[in-house]
Order: sequence, then structure tokens, then C-alpha cells
Amino acid sequence: MTSSPNQSGVYAVAIILILASAAAIALRYKARRIRAAPWKADDWLVSSAMLFTWGLGIILIHGASQGTLGTHTAINPKTGAVIVSPHDNQVSMYSAISQLLTVIALGTLKFGVVMFYRRIFIRDWYRKLSIAVLVIIALWTVAFFFATLFQCNGGNLNLRWKSAETFKYSCYRYKGIQLAHCVTDVATDLVVLAMPVNEVWKLRMTVRQKLVTSLIFLIGFLSTAAGTARLVIFSEDSLETTVGARDVRGVGTNVLVWGYVEVGVGVVAACLPTLKPIFDNRSLDSIVASVRSKVSLRSLNSSTQRGKPGEEVPISSKDLEMLPFDGSNHNESHISGADSPRNLPAGLTEAIIREDNWTVQSERVDGVAGPSSADASK
Repeated sequence: MTSSPNQSGVYAVAIILILASAAAIALRYKARRIRAAPWKADDWLVSSAMLFTWGLGIILIHGASQGTLGTHTAINPKTGAVIVSPHDNQVSMYSAISQLLTVIALGTLKFGVVMFYRRIFIRDWYRKLSIAVLVIIALWTVAFFFATLFQCNGGNLNLRWKSAETFKYSCYRYKGIQLAHCVTDVATDLVVLAMPVNEVWKLRMTVRQKLVTSLIFLIGFLSTAAGTARLVIFSEDSLETTVGARDVRGVGTNVLVWGYVEVGVGVVAACLPTLKPIFDNRSLDSIVASVRSKVSLRSLNSSTQRGKPGEEVPISSKDLEMLPFDGSNHNESHISGADSPRNLPAGLTEAIIREDNWTVQSERVDGVAGPSSADASK
């Protein structure tokens, strides 16, 4: 039998990605509200992809509840022949509907991502490139939608879900069509993911910030990985190279689940680059800076500081305080989370500048008390 998720696994995957995609769109909307920015074309397109994600999730949940998805086709142990049941016929129905939704969802999602790129990268040559990619995605989506819709003999839609046997012999072209869709899906994913990388590295940012930004954009590779898994399953099923090639329900479950994961993860990944206004104070840089500040604070507590010549005065936790960033130039760092030993307030020997606008510093230097929180805030 083919290795595939059981019914509980199907339920879990379906529910998690429905909730995750909804949360991602909600946060995207909140980020727009914070910036007082209107809902643009890319937002509408990614939101539409979320609705298709829900549709695919509902199909998985319904299929598992019927005992069709998350189960396996019965095999006669003596002859190895398939024991056909109504569940095997239902797989054709679920697959037919899911294939159409997946084609539309992936096309809509890719279109939305490229539209987002057009909003933030405004070089003339880049906008021309993005238009070419949009045209390719639009043609790709329309072509595979109609190829999938009319893949049965004579374009008879009823043949798609009449029975597994009818589908196999009357819609035999579906394997070639879906295999071609999987291959070109992964190829267009790679093109779309590669588009912003060159532009990001031309921005005026530190190398670390460029790496973080690039990684956020490249999280979409998780969606591409799911698409690759779907491609492998389709290839094996088309060539019937595995023992489980006769397991109609097992193969159907795998194809539907991985197609769903590709769309759901893609929606979440497409929203992440838009959420900066929400996490401005808790970005990856600030988290790293916070950890570094705590480490440095422990280091200061465990170290000693010189008072009179030859005398060492230990610094206790009472000698340290958190001073609010006062906006002046003497303790400003333009590198997120960077330690800044230059241009410090008079009387201070060490300070750690954090992106979330707090400075960890020693209160007592050379036996003289440093500025208090009240003084620093003036």
C-alpha cells in the first residue's frame, strides 16, 4: 500500500492550514490598517487564493469524513487485484474538483505575489520583466484550467466522477496533463521566488538585513517543496513504478494533501513580507538584539570595573538600569541590533544599543553614579 496520511492526519492538515491562511490574511489586513494603506490588487489576489485554500480544505475534511481520503484501497491478497468499492469511485470526484481548484488557486497566488513585487520594486526594467511573468502565469493558468476541465473524451464532464474505471479509460489523458502541470508549477515557482533576490541585494541595508529580507521572500520555497512532492507522487503513479500504484485512495490522498499544502503554505508565505508594520518592534533583528543585550548584561554583572588605581570594584545588578532611548545622536545606532560603543554619554564606559530603543548601561563608572532613568528621559 502507498504510504499516506490517515484520516486524523488529513483532518489535522486541513484545519491547521485553514486557520493559518485566515490568520495570515487577517494580519496582512491589520498591517495595511496600521499604515493607513488601501487594499491593493495583490491583497485581493492573495485573499482570493485563501478562499480556494478553504475550498480544498473542505474537500479533504469531507473526503476523510466519508472514509474515502485517509484510507487505502482494498487489495485481494491472493490475486493482487483491486477490490473496487464506492470509496474508490469517490476519489475520482474529489480529485476532479480539487484539480480545478488547485490550478486556479496557484495561478491566483503567483499572480498576487508578482503584483506585490511590482509595488515595492519600481525600476523600469523590473516592471517590464514582471509584466512578462504575469502574462506567462495568466496563460499558464487558463491553459491548464481548460485542459483539466475537458481532459475526458469528448469533453464530457460527467465522465470525471462516474466511476474510477470510467475515469481511467475515458480520461486517460489526465495523467499527462497533471504531470505537465506539476512540472511547470515548480518551474514557475522558482522563477517567481528568484525575482526579488537581486533587487533586495541592491538596497541600502546591512548584509544581515539583506539576508533576513531574502529569507522572508524565500520562505515560499516551502510551498515549492510541497509542489515537488506532488510532482513525485504523480510521476510514480503515472509510471506505476511502485507497489502502491494500485492503491487509488492512498495515491489520491497524497496528491490532494500535497496540492493543498502547496496552496496553503503559499498563502502564508505571500503574506509574511507585508507584516513588517505589525512586528516593527519585535522583528527578528530586535529579538536577536534583545538576546544579545541579556547576554551582555550577564557579562557586565560577572565582570569587574576599575575604581582607584589597583582597586577593582564589583558591579552588582543594582548598578545597572534600563535607560529609554532619548532620540539624541549620542546613543543612536542605524544598524538594527548592533552594539554601538561610539559617542556614548559622558561617564559611561559600556552600552548596548537595542533596536527597541532601550540602552543597557552601567550606572556607576569610576566610582561616580551615572545618569538615572529620569535624567536620561529628559
